[in-house]
Amino acid sequence: MTEEKLEPLDEIIQKIKDYEEKHGLICLNCLLVKSRFDEIRNFIQQNKINIPKEEDLSKFEYLKYISSHFYKEFETNPEIKNQYASPLKHIGIKILEDEKLKHYLTRFDFFAKQDLIDAFSDWCADLGITIYDTSKIDKYSLDLYLIRRTPLLRTEAVVVRTGDEFNEENYKDTFYILNEASKMATWTVLVTTPLGVYNIGLDRLISDMEKLDTWLYVIDPLHSDIWGITKGGKSKNYDSDERDKYIEQLPKEPIRAPSKVVKISNYKFDDGISYNAKNFGLFELYSKDQMEEREEEHRENPKYREIFRNLMVIDKDNGLPMISYSSEEQPLDKVLISGFLTAMDNFVSELGGGSDTMKDINYKGLYVQASYGEYIKIALFLSESADKSLIERLNYLTNYLETHYGDEIKEFRESGSTTIFDIKKINPLFREILDI
Repeated sequence: MTEEKLEPLDEIIQKIKDYEEKHGLICLNCLLVKSRFDEIRNFIQQNKINIPKEEDLSKFEYLKYISSHFYKEFETNPEIKNQYASPLKHIGIKILEDEKLKHYLTRFDFFAKQDLIDAFSDWCADLGITIYDTSKIDKYSLDLYLIRRTPLLRTEAVVVRTGDEFNEENYKDTFYILNEASKMATWTVLVTTPLGVYNIGLDRLISDMEKLDTWLYVIDPLHSDIWGITKGGKSKNYDSDERDKYIEQLPKEPIRAPSKVVKISNYKFDDGISYNAKNFGLFELYSKDQMEEREEEHRENPKYREIFRNLMVIDKDNGLPMISYSSEEQPLDKVLISGFLTAMDNFVSELGGGSDTMKDINYKGLYVQASYGEYIKIALFLSESADKSLIERLNYLTNYLETHYGDEIKEFRESGSTTIFDIKKINPLFREILDI
């Protein structure tokens, strides 16, 4: 690869943005920041992108060369120009053709569906809306029901979908649920994430939600943003009797209620661009300064750091520990951990249950949450009992490890060697997924 003289990244980004002034839902800067250097370099090699040989480049600088390369490709190739609406879309699609880089789209999703529900519920409560959990009401299969009196009764039927669960089959079911829900609510609402939008397609989602007259919200966990993409209309087949029957089934207590004292939500909402679908595109690029500003806005202490003590990934069949990760501030004694593992296995045996029977236990002042996969089980040691969100995160981690580290797990089960696991890569994964 040879060196190529390039314009500053800000100028390249400005030229790219000049094609269409839209706010992108998937930040390509973030995608590369989450990626590993070797994965970025492999992508550059495979696409024959010219970069300086001697310089030690940052991920932002790699992005500059990648953006410039595909921008020029877009400008000089009529076929590509006809295929994509903008150079930014061409850049984003080319990057996501690489399976290694595409994997980091998972960071544009919530690891726990409960976190997505909480983010939307907090924001709605700040708007003076009362929110009810409807997950235990079978009819209509909704996630939330919103009520506001202004002074007339206004209701909203809400379906929440993480990107992880939003596939073609799920989307067809969601479309049907929203259509049916219009019978018992003033409005219908779909809430998803940037990954959910990518899985279904932005143009398709906008078109379908406009046909349904449904409000579409996209919530970005990386930057704590909520975007209103489409503005729904009042249901044309609304039945107040059907509404009243449904309201009678709601829980006695809402999960959120408006507060006259404090603002609940930490998420940002831009009224200036929301509710106009033409303002949104799939991809976004920021300058280095813009990106640093965004990161500074979003700095938060990990939610579960204070209660986390230790995590152990264990072979489900023989009980041997594969990986252990401890709190730096309050590490646990290994003898205590070993004692727990023995107690856990004995306890399950005495109950006559299988190896995936017990999910949590209180042991010597510690709360231990367990998650079971096909080949591994994970024990999470905490100073307090795990909430619904943390349990979902732990189950996500179990599935993630079996999906993406299947070869390493198989090798461990054959050799018993823990050196096959790249701790420098896995530990940050624990911290991010479990928010510790």
